[in-house]
Order: sequence, then C-alpha cells, then structure tokens
Amino acid sequence: MTPAGQLHSVIELIEMILQLPQKPADAVMQSYFRNRRYIGSSDRRIIGDDVYSILRNYQGLSNALAITSPRLLAFAYCVLDKEQTLNEIHLLCKEGYGPSPLSFEEQQILGDLKPYNPFSIQKWLEPYLTDQDLIKSLHDQASVDIRVNSLKNNRETVLSQLEKDGFDVAPTPLSPMGIRFGKRHPLHTHPLWKDGSLEVQDEASQVVSLLCDTKPGMQVLDYCAGAGGKSLAIAASMQNKGNLILSDIHSHRLQRAKDRLRRAGVTSYQLKDINKDNSWFKRQHDRFDRVLVDAPCTGTGTWRRNPDLKNKLTPIDLEELVNLQQKILHQAKQFVKPGGRLIYATCSVLDPENIDQVSWFLKQNNDFKIIPVSKVWNDAIKLDCPFGSETAQFTPHKHGTDGFFISIFERPLKEN
Repeated sequence: MTPAGQLHSVIELIEMILQLPQKPADAVMQSYFRNRRYIGSSDRRIIGDDVYSILRNYQGLSNALAITSPRLLAFAYCVLDKEQTLNEIHLLCKEGYGPSPLSFEEQQILGDLKPYNPFSIQKWLEPYLTDQDLIKSLHDQASVDIRVNSLKNNRETVLSQLEKDGFDVAPTPLSPMGIRFGKRHPLHTHPLWKDGSLEVQDEASQVVSLLCDTKPGMQVLDYCAGAGGKSLAIAASMQNKGNLILSDIHSHRLQRAKDRLRRAGVTSYQLKDINKDNSWFKRQHDRFDRVLVDAPCTGTGTWRRNPDLKNKLTPIDLEELVNLQQKILHQAKQFVKPGGRLIYATCSVLDPENIDQVSWFLKQNNDFKIIPVSKVWNDAIKLDCPFGSETAQFTPHKHGTDGFFISIFERPLKEN
C-alpha cells in the first residue's frame, strides 16, 4: 500500500470514528480492516498508529486549525507531527488511491498552522484535571499487561516460557499475577493463550480483583460484570469453589464472558441478566460475602488506550454517570450480608466519580464503614501497599497503570 493510500485510509477512519461517537474507535477500526482484507498487517499498523496519534492529539490539533474536519486533522498531523511540507502533501494527493487534492481554503489553513500543546484537554475538564503530570501520562501509550490464570498456570512458569520464546517480559511490581511486555506482541496464536493460561488485563484492574479478597467457598456477586474481566481473576482466587454470580444489564456482554470463563477453566459460576432476572435478585438480599461494583464511568483513566474517549466526553455525560453510579451503589448494597464487603471501583481519575462518591455513600448508609485499602492489601496481596489513604487512586505517572479508583466498604455484623 502506498503512503498516499495509507493517508486516505487514515482520513476515512477519522471521519468514521467522529461520526460514530457511541462506538469505540478500536471497534470502528476492526470493522474497517475486516471489510478491506487487501490492507496488509504492516499497513494496518501504520494506519492505526496515525489514527490513534490524531485522536490522542485531537484537542491540540483542533486548536491549531481555523476549521476542523477529518481531512484537515490528518493533514495538520502530517505537517506538525510528521514534519511533512505542503508540497509533499500535494504530491500524496495526486497519487492513485490517495486523498482528493487540497482545496485553496485547505492550503490557506494549513499554511497558517502554529505549534500546538499536545496535552490539551477540553476546557470544561480543566477544573477536574489540574495535575499536569497526570494529564501528560494519560497522553502516553499504555503498556501491555497480562494476568496469569492460576487455575491453569503460575507466573514463574509463564515468564520462563515467554522469555524462552523471545518475548520482552517482566513481572508487574504491584500485582503478583501480572506480566508486562516491553513491546507489543501478537499473543492469540501462542499456546499459553490458547490453553487459557493468559488473559490481557491492566495491572491496576488485576489489583482491584485481588482487593476483593475472595476465598474458596465464598458467595460473590460481580454486579457490573460486563465481559467478565475481573470475574475471571476473582474465579481464579476462589479456585472454582463457592458461587460466583456475573450480572449485567447487557446480555451480549455476559455471553462474551461465558466464552472467556470456559477458556479459563472456570466452572463454578452463574450468569444473571439484571433486567430479565429481576425476581431472582429480589431473593438475594443479605446473601453475598463480596459484591463488586465496577461502575460505568467516564473512562478517563483509560485515555492511554482509548484516546477517542477524551474527545467525546461532555459535562452531561459526567452528571449522568455520577447519578447512575449512585443508583447502582444503592441497588448493590442490599446484596451484601452482615460481615460482607462492597467494593466500588471505576477506571476514572475524576473526583466526582471517586472520592466524592465515597463521601456520598457513607453519608447515606450508616450501616456501612470504610475499610482502608492498605489493610486489605496486606491481607490479600501480601506486598507493600503504595497507598496511605483509605482509598486507592492508581495513575499512569505514579504507578505505571491505567487510572483506577477503588474503595472498600464493610457491612458490620449485627450486634446481639
């Protein structure tokens, strides 16, 4: 594929992603490439890198342009980041399979470009994100972390095998079940992937699962299970003993979880659709030792992996999500038995979704108390805890992980 053809695909993808704000960028790209089998793997990598760079720098590029369009975003990126001249872009537009020629207006706009701040964020977000080191770290590319499935294997064996196979890998410093790759590698054809020994999961997400402190024989509810990423880790710690319930309002996500659970060798679980199984949920009050609420959130902590999210987020989104999180917490608390725990987590770095929700919950529910993360960390992970506060806020620049928040509430045993 020629550079001109690559640039044309970049423009098409940016246009499609901006036109489909409800669909994740990676899903749009997968569909695009699936329908264009003629685009080879090396071309896909080049095109994908350019698309993600443009999305990552969207706010800055938009500020540098008088008018924003997918074409102008791509051309501005070529000029300001790839240091191509207007003449070089002209030539690309003249080649076969390349973009259509630059208009006179586009030439004028591109000729007036000024350097931009790559760490720009939307104005309304600035009061919530004041730490420049955090903002910069959310701009970086994320590492690739995997979790070793203890139902199938152990970290030492997997590390040794991956090193033997030529992979650049190292143990994660916070999660005792994690491995971090020095560079991206295709894993889906590796025997360790095929036999269920490996699962892609950010280190902070692994720690959230560990801090649920689940044990064999427990009754555990993953209330917002989605496709089951954290449930897989919880199931491993339960050693297929006890009862693990995965619930969600999206049945298709639960079906994806079912396939993943099967590959991982998980046998002791049930899937429950919150909408369809309402009568079942009414009978589950005061039943569970652990209830995990991995709540829907803005996803600001995942901007390294999903740079399109920071361009789509609106103040209304944040307000609606905060209300939804409170509604879910109110629902989930009733399933916690006396002596049990409610674990609240988000992949956000915004206080309204995190520490502010902790304050709200404790004011609303005097029958729950907060358990310091450090205490549970020492019991469940048995490594030094990097947090001195009652809650934990993971960030890329401090912990090398996605931005994750976790708080742990306990419902004390009733006094006789």
